[in-house]
Amino acid sequence: MAQFYPEEIIQEVRANNDIVEIISDYVKLKRSGNTLKGLCPFHREKTPSFSVSPDKQLFHCFGCGVGGTVINFIMMIENLDFVEAIKFLAERARMTLPEGDFHGDHTKRYKQKQLILKINVEAAKFYYKNLLSHEGEIARKYLAKRRIKRKTITNFGLGYALNSWDSLLQYLLSKGYTIEEILSTGLIINNKGKSHYDRFRNRIIFPIIDLRGNVVGFGGRVLDDSLPKYLNSPETIVFNKSNTVYGMNFAKNAINNELIIVEGYMDVISLHQNGIINTVASLGTALTEEQAKIIKKYCQKAIIAYDADTAGQAATIRGMDILSKVGCKVNVLTLPEGKDPDEFIRIRGVERFQKTLKESKNLVEYKIELLKQKYDIDDIQQKVEFINEMAEIFAKIENSIECDAYVQKIAEETNINAQAIFAEMKKIKYRNNRKNNKSLEKINKNVNFVAGQTNANTNSKANIRLLNAEKMLINVLCYDKYVFNKVKELIQPSDFYNALHQKVASIIYHLREQGETIDPTEIVSKFENGEVSIVTSILHLDTNFEDNLKAAYELIDSINKEKNIQKIKSSLEEGNVEKLNTLLIEYKRK
Repeated sequence: MAQFYPEEIIQEVRANNDIVEIISDYVKLKRSGNTLKGLCPFHREKTPSFSVSPDKQLFHCFGCGVGGTVINFIMMIENLDFVEAIKFLAERARMTLPEGDFHGDHTKRYKQKQLILKINVEAAKFYYKNLLSHEGEIARKYLAKRRIKRKTITNFGLGYALNSWDSLLQYLLSKGYTIEEILSTGLIINNKGKSHYDRFRNRIIFPIIDLRGNVVGFGGRVLDDSLPKYLNSPETIVFNKSNTVYGMNFAKNAINNELIIVEGYMDVISLHQNGIINTVASLGTALTEEQAKIIKKYCQKAIIAYDADTAGQAATIRGMDILSKVGCKVNVLTLPEGKDPDEFIRIRGVERFQKTLKESKNLVEYKIELLKQKYDIDDIQQKVEFINEMAEIFAKIENSIECDAYVQKIAEETNINAQAIFAEMKKIKYRNNRKNNKSLEKINKNVNFVAGQTNANTNSKANIRLLNAEKMLINVLCYDKYVFNKVKELIQPSDFYNALHQKVASIIYHLREQGETIDPTEIVSKFENGEVSIVTSILHLDTNFEDNLKAAYELIDSINKEKNIQKIKSSLEEGNVEKLNTLLIEYKRK
C-alpha cells in the first residue's frame, strides 16, 4: 500500500529544504538578477538555461521545459517516486515523518503554526496603530531623532508597545483568541499563574519577517537607558533566532552578489532607507551556522559591519570563520570612528559609508591586523606565538599564490625565514587533514527523465499571443494582491481560453478570496506529471512590468480580443454567418 502524507507534512518538508541549497548539491549555480542559473542536469547544453528562483522556491529549464518544486527536482534527479522523495528530503532536514496516523500530532502542530502566525499579524497591526496614535508620540519622536522616515516605518512595519501592563493582551482577547493561544506566541508572560502581562512594554517594535513574508516574531527597543536595551520574542514553533536573518525578506531581492551583515535592527533600517538594501542583521553578534547558510544562498560575498569594540571584534572573527566555512568570501568593514553603521551614516553621510565599504578588508588581512595589535613582535616569545597563529590562518588559504604572497610579506616584516613558516603550515595541514578526513564516495545517478509536455496539438490550435497573455496575467494575479483586487471583476477563471490556465487561475482566485498567503510551490503541488512543468514555467516568469495594474488591464483587453478572433475563426470554419456577424460587431466595439 502506498504511503500518503497530508498536505501540512508536505509543506513542512518543502519549507525545511531550500531549493537553492538542494539543487546546489547537483548543479553549479551562479546568480543572475533575482534568480540563479546553471547547466541543466536533465539535458545536454553548453549555455545555461536552467533557472532557480530563491524567492519563489521553483526551478525551470528554458531549454527542455522541466520545472517544479524542490520535491519535483529530487524525484527527477534521484529517480524517486513522490513518497520516496518526501522521505529523502525529510531525512536530509532531520525531520521525523509520521507513520500510520496522519491526523495526530503533525496536523496539530501545523494548525498551531498557522494560528501563531495569524496572532502575530494581529499584534503587528496593533503595534503599528499604536505608533501612529497620540500615545505613540514619544516613539515617533525617537524615530524622528534617528532620522527614520514615515515611508521606512511603513515598509518595515515598525510599531510601538504601549507603556501599559496588558494592552496587547486585551486587544487580542477582544479578537477572540484565548489566553492559552496568546501564550503560545510568546507575546505575553504568565506571572506565576496569578495573571498575565505583555512581554513588550514602552518599546519600539520591529516585526521579524521570514523569507515567505510571515511575521514570525518581534524585537523591541527601549526608549531610554533601561535594560535590556533590546528584547526579542522567545523561541516558538515558528521562530528560531539561530536560523532567522532580519531584513533578508528585503535584501534577497537586491540585484547584488554581496550582503552586508550588521548587528541590529536600526542598522538594517538606516542602510535600507539610504538605498543600501543588501543589508541584513544576525539578531545579535553571535552569527550561527544556520544563519550563514541562509546568507550564502543569496550572495557570494559577505561584508561584516559589526561594532568595533572588543565584543564586536570577537564576534566578527567568529562570523568570518562561520561564513568562510559555508563558502562565502568574507570582508570586514572597519568604521574609523568606531561607530555602528547607523551612527556613521547619520554623522558622515551615506557616500562616505559607501567609500569605506569599498575599503573593507578580507578575512586574512583583518586577522593579520588584529594579531599585530595583540603581539609585540620585538619580543622573541611573542614573535613565535604570532607566527604560529599566522601559520594557522595561512594554512586555510586554498589559493597557493595568495598564500605565498602573505607568507613572504610576514616573513619580511618579522625577519623569519619563509620556509620555516611553510614548514609550520605543513604540520598544521597534516594535523587538520587527519582530524577531518572523511572518505568521499562518487555516486553515479541514473536519471530517468521524461520532459513534461502539454498536448502539442492543443497549443498549435490556440493563438500564441492569447496563451502568452494568459500566462503573464496569471503571473501578475499570483504575485500582486493589489492588482488582483482591482481586476478580479473584469476576468474570471472561466474566461481563460486554455483549460490548464483556467485551473491555475481558479486556485489563485480561491486563495486570494480566502485571504491566504500565496505560495507558488503549493500551487505547483496541485498538479501532476507534465502539467507541473507548464505551471512552473508560468509562475517562474519574471514579468518586470513598470506598472502591473496598467499591464493587467492591457492583458485582459488582449485576451478578450484574441478569444473573439478564435471564435471568429471557428465560425468561419463552421460557415455560421449569423454568429460570425454578431462576433464581428462585438470585436469592433472592443
